[in-house]
Parts: sequence; structure tokens; C-alpha cells
Amino acid sequence: MANEFDPVTLRHTLHQTPELSNHEALTARTIAAQLRQFGFHPATDVGGHGILVTIQGAAPGPTTLLRADFDALPIEEHGTQAYCSQHSGVMHACGHDGHTAALLAVAAELSHIPPARGTVLLAFQPAEETGEGAARMCESPALTNAQIDNVYAFHNLPGFNQHQIVVRPGTFACASTGVAIELYGKTSHAAYPERGVSPASAMTGVMHTLTQLPDAYPEANSLVTLVHAQLGEPAYGVAPGHATVMATLRSDDNACFQAMKADLIDKVNTLAARAGLTVSFSWHEPFIAAENSTHHTQHVANAAQSLGVEVHWLSEPMRWSEDVAEFLARWPGALFGIGSGEHHPQLHNPDYDFPDTILPTAKALFTALVAEHHGRYTD
Repeated sequence: MANEFDPVTLRHTLHQTPELSNHEALTARTIAAQLRQFGFHPATDVGGHGILVTIQGAAPGPTTLLRADFDALPIEEHGTQAYCSQHSGVMHACGHDGHTAALLAVAAELSHIPPARGTVLLAFQPAEETGEGAARMCESPALTNAQIDNVYAFHNLPGFNQHQIVVRPGTFACASTGVAIELYGKTSHAAYPERGVSPASAMTGVMHTLTQLPDAYPEANSLVTLVHAQLGEPAYGVAPGHATVMATLRSDDNACFQAMKADLIDKVNTLAARAGLTVSFSWHEPFIAAENSTHHTQHVANAAQSLGVEVHWLSEPMRWSEDVAEFLARWPGALFGIGSGEHHPQLHNPDYDFPDTILPTAKALFTALVAEHHGRYTD
């Protein structure tokens, strides 16, 4: 029976068996099996290992999609809890196990108290950490032609009071991408550097260009972080012929973000041409900004207030990225936060663990939003 479902036990099970992005087969089977126990017939392999459940109300009405993610990170866990990761070097360091357990709790309730009208879609999404899963789900046959009126998702947020609902209209989480820039010249003997083509000067120019990029877009909140650089090899007898510079770009404005990328390509190509180098770019883990509708943000705030939960309005977007942005770019909705505790270990840390105490808050808020848009079926 649905009322026997324990989201805490389910979360601990997922926490013990974390799987990296695009390798979540076991996690997906666990989720699908639980949904079948509720009496649903989940669509599986949606955009990878994604799962989609359709819950139809008795009367016509709007369509609301609730989304959770379930991939883990390549981090060795340093926790002491009995349910620590059993997979070496992999852990749920971002709380996706908790996001999934909360949405399964919603599924449990909707299995015996379905919506009165319209359609509720529950989307369990893989590959969030790499920025791939949401777009693949949206582009899958199951969703590509869908008409969706409301999209909601949450992320747990260390640094905020437990249960606090964190909202912001407009950009909630920034766009970001990793970029690797390769400069190719010609190696030579260190005694005859003039016989080669060194990328050293151009490399410093690229690094300077990267750090100065945000200055050209004062209308946006943008940031470039240099994360790695390498020139040649650690050999005293060789003048370098190759250099690599890696950085992360982020912005709270999608248009500025795209302009920054184009500007970077143009300026680096100019630097390389002047130095007689060839250059290549590769982009990694791309995310667009998560843009909330004002209307749906207010729905979240109203639902929180109806539950007697504190609401915190962000003055600035979160700097990290969330690929639920792909859903929000296609259909209106809101990504919101639920506080994990003011002093809770931070996301992506080896000592992080999702706080089970906020699971009821997540479930209650989701079900309140469903009730607002769809009513509650009663015999």
C-alpha cells in the first residue's frame, strides 16, 4: 500500500548504491520497481535512464510536471552513517537521492489521492551533473510534443535554515560551461627555441582574456574561473609546442552567456593567429540559466506560506547550475530551494549527506502545488 512507503529507507538504499551520470541503470530499476508497487506503469529509458509517470485526473485540466534527478558524483564519501556508499569513489554528494525519495513520496500519495483534473507528470531524470539528462528527456518522444503548463523542481540548499523555501523570479541558477582551449605550435630543443613555435606568450594572453571576459558585460552577473593550465612538458631540454588552458564560464543571463562564448572564440583565434599557432576549443558540461516565471515562483511562495513554512527571497541567483533549466526553457515553471540547515555540509563535499528531516517538507510542498493546479480527487 502507498501509505506504507518509507521515503527515508528508500533514500538510504539509493545512497548506498550511487551511480555516475549516464550509468544509473540500477537506480532507474529501483525507482521503476517502486512506482510499479504504487500501481503505476512508468515509461522507462526516457532520454537515457529517465523515467516518466503519467497520472490522469478524472476531469480535463492543466498539465504539471514535477522533476527529480538521481545521478551521483565521482567523490569518495567520508561519512560515518550506516548507509554510506558501497561504490568506491562514487557518492550522492548533491542530494539527488533525497530529491528522488521526495518525488516518490509524492507518487505514493497520488496513487491513492489522484488529481481531480488534468494531468500530473513525474519525471525522474538522469545525468543532471553533466548537463545532459534534462535536454535528452525533453527531446524524447515521450515529451517532445508535450503541452505542459507548470514545471516544478527543488534543490536542497545547505547554508539556509532547514525547511526554509528559497525562491527567486527570473534567473534562479546560472548558465555555465567548461571550456578547454588547446594551443598547438612546434616543439624544439630548449637550446634553439627560435626553431620552434612556442605557445607561452599566447597562453598568458588567453588566461588574461578569460579573466577579463565578464568586464564586457556589466549588465549581467558573470564569472570566469581558471581551473587548469599546462605549458609543454616538465623537461628542461624541450621548448614547448603545446599548451592547454581550462576554465569555467558562468552568467545569470543566457544572452550574455552566449555572447561571452562567441567573444572568447574570436579573441583566442586572434591571439593564436598572431603567434602562428593553431587552436581548438572543446566545451564540457554545458548548462543554460534556470529561468523561473514570476507567476510560478509566487505559486511556490504561496504554497509554502499555506504550509506555515518560512519563505526566503534570493536577491541574486545561485552561482551553480541546474539542468532543469532545459525544462524551464520549454515550459513555464519554477526551480526552488529547500534549506538543508545553516551549518549543513556543503554540496559536492565528501562529508555531505541529504537531511532526511526535509523530506516531508518537499513532499508537502509538491502535493500542495498539485492540489492548487489540479484539485484533489475525493470519492
